[in-house]
Order: sequence, then structure tokens, then C-alpha cells
Amino acid sequence: MEEAPSSSSNFAFSLGIDVGKANLELALRSKEDIVERTTVPNDSEGHSTLVDWLSKQGASPEETRVCMEASGDFEEAIAQHLYDNGYRVSVVNPRRIKGYASSQLQRTKTDAADASLIARFGQREDPRPWEPASAAESRLQELTRARQALQKEKTRTQNRLDEAEDEAVQKAHQNLLDEIKRQIEDLEEEIEERVEENSELNDQCSLLETIPGVGLQTAAIVVSELGSPEQFESARQAAAYAGLVPRHRKSGTSIRGKPRMSKVGNGRLRRAMYFPAMTALRFNSAVKAFGDRLKERGKEKMVVIGAAMRKLLHTCYGVLKSGRPFDPSLHPGT
Repeated sequence: MEEAPSSSSNFAFSLGIDVGKANLELALRSKEDIVERTTVPNDSEGHSTLVDWLSKQGASPEETRVCMEASGDFEEAIAQHLYDNGYRVSVVNPRRIKGYASSQLQRTKTDAADASLIARFGQREDPRPWEPASAAESRLQELTRARQALQKEKTRTQNRLDEAEDEAVQKAHQNLLDEIKRQIEDLEEEIEERVEENSELNDQCSLLETIPGVGLQTAAIVVSELGSPEQFESARQAAAYAGLVPRHRKSGTSIRGKPRMSKVGNGRLRRAMYFPAMTALRFNSAVKAFGDRLKERGKEKMVVIGAAMRKLLHTCYGVLKSGRPFDPSLHPGT
């Protein structure tokens, strides 16, 4: 049996969007549970078509809530477009939707069914409204993402250089590697300047830099990708957003698997925690104690590193949420 709609809901319509790289699957629910469906491309033309379709359904911005899952980068443009057109938009962590599906005993797994479920979730759970990043945050995010992309290209180029045997090929790869390193240095200088010229970003990054293992470049990624800590109710939700919560595999008593990182969430934020976590396992007393406990329990190396990544992001969230510098006594190694 479905629960009764939230009494706080004043919206006549709830739009659920199942976001894909190429398409948006739409389900529009009324208070009478009448559902209209359609699919549009996930591009600028499709976004305009979506707004026109809502208008034809009588779903005005004042009467319609919109809910979608966070899906990496694919939801950003449509969330911004709907926000710009006056719609109340919520971008929800996929784990919340998955939990809601389980509570509703949903067994069907299709894009259309997912869109309908998301619409019902938005209608009954009243998720927090989404707000776009400020211009300064967007610019910082653009710079940090460009740096991460170049870091990946640097690794690939270094691998090609290591594998090359021909001298001319080695020289070409070395020249490219030197150019990539120069571009990374330029971006890092630009990131530092952008942080320093904005007091809010500077304050946030300065707080994060008090955490052993977190430098300015990592702090800039956390600030630009995590956004306001107020959008999360707990450190665990922030970790889930980055895909850093354990995923357990179990079916009855016959199928069991080792817990693994979920990796459902913001991959850029998750990747940004890897090397800082390695450093924190050596120099951050809270993370080191946590890692030592896991090692004593016989946990594998990558399990320990994954747990340290999660612990470090928990700490980042706590520091940003409290607005106070890192205090190891508030982050025990448990």
C-alpha cells in the first residue's frame, strides 16, 4: 500500500525525469495519479521541447515540482534549463530513489518505470530544492574539471612514453608530456587565483586545507563538486553522492560477495579523494588510526584506501558544515 501524499505538497503536478546521456524519459503525475509520459533528447532542443510539452499539459512552473536523480554530468543542463524557466527542481542522490523503490516493492526496471517512480518520490517525499552554483563556483568547477582531464591525459601519455621503443616516437610523447605538464601548471595557478579573489571560496578552501592530506587543488575540487554542505543531511549522504559508500552483494544465503565501493555518484569528487587519502593514511591522525584498525582486522589494501577516502570526505563535510578548522578530537579513528 502506498503512503498518503505529504500534506506539505501544494503542487498539482510532479514531473519525474530519468536522465540518460542521450535521452530524458519523462513521467508527469497529477494529484489524481494520472500519468502522462514522453521522451525527449537530452540536448538544448530537447530541453525546449520538454518545457513546451509541460505547458501543453497545463503544468505551469507555479504548480509543478520536478525531480531527477544525480547522474554525473548528464542532469546539469536540464536542471539549469528548468530552473531558468521558473520550475522547482530537486536533484536527488540515486541511493534515495533506490531505497524508495524497495519500500514500494517495485520490481520493474525500465526507464519509463523509473521516471514514474521518481515522479511519485518527488510528489510524496518533498525533496530539497536544487539551486545552481554561483558564477564563481561554476568557473572554479570548469577549471578543476579541465585540470582533472589533463591529469588523466598526462597518465596516458606517460604510459605511451614508457612503452615506446622508437626514439622519434619517444621524443614526440615527451614533447606532448611536457606541454600537458605546462598546461596543468597554468590551470593550477588560475585555480589558485580564482579562489583567492572570492572570499567565500577562499574561506571554504582555507578550512579544508587545515585537514592533513588536503591541499588547495583538492580543496577546490571538493568545494566546486560537493557544493553547499547544507544540501546533505549527513556526512554519509555526502559520501553517497560521491559513490564512496560500501555496496554489499547478497542474495539469500547462496550468493555473497565482498563489499565494494558503490561508484554511483560524482566520479570527479570520488577520484579527487584517492591520493589525499593515501597521504592522510600516513599523516592524518584520525584517518591513520582508522586505517590501522582496518588493517588489524585483515582488510585488503584497496578496502582500506576506499574507507580512508570515505573518512576523508566525511571530515571535509564536517569541516565545511561546522565552519571550523580541522580538530582531530572531533574525528576519531573509528
